[in-house]
Amino acid sequence: MNDYIVVTTIQTFRHRYVMHKDDIQSRNLSHQASEKDLIEWAQDEVTMEDVNEFSQLYLNEVITDVNAISEDEMLKLFDKDNDYLINWEKETKVNWVRKQFKENINE
Repeated sequence: MNDYIVVTTIQTFRHRYVMHKDDIQSRNLSHQASEKDLIEWAQDEVTMEDVNEFSQLYLNEVITDVNAISEDEMLKLFDKDNDYLINWEKETKVNWVRKQFKENINE
């Protein structure tokens, strides 16, 4: 019997990073960079997480799929997604899942 419903979502944020060209150039003094070089280097700075974000905007949460699953499947999913809690007893895991819904309903 399928006692649980799993809703999987993706949350989307728009992040902006702003850098001065001189600051980007100062990271690579071996040659005078073209604007194309600076754009590529700016992308590298973001990828390497070497620059703080300028702004952030929450865009949306999208449901990607919904499934009905059994308690055994839920427990397997729990252990997979929360492997640091794998040693919890079955009853503790079930109670934790049930509590998450109840706490949000009472807010």
